Amino acid sequence: MRIVIALCAIFAEPALAEVVTCDLSGVPVQFEIDQSQFAPAVDPNEPPRRRVTTVQLGPTSFLADAMRMGDMRGFSVEGTEGTEIMMVMQGDGTAMLKNALTGTKLTGTCEVLQ
Repeated sequence: MRIVIALCAIFAEPALAEVVTCDLSGVPVQFEIDQSQFAPAVDPNEPPRRRVTTVQLGPTSFLADAMRMGDMRGFSVEGTEGTEIMMVMQGDGTAMLKNALTGTKLTGTCEVLQ
């Protein structure tokens, strides 16, 4: 009986992460938006929180700063030698990823899975 109660408690909790999968110019991209990272501060004196996601871009994975504004989702990351990658998905699923250093721009569509 305890196992049943424990399983019910586990499955009753809402999923807090949105998994975003994309096809950008034939390159698969996946990342998660952990909604709990965007919760307001409990204490106004708390320092700002870093919102982090793990991105899978083709065969490469890396940590990036997660973004969420309204129905827009995305991430940005600064790398070595001035590399800056930013990816933005609009509410309708259209998306763009841009590498500021190389000028590479990928476009396509994304889907949010819960």
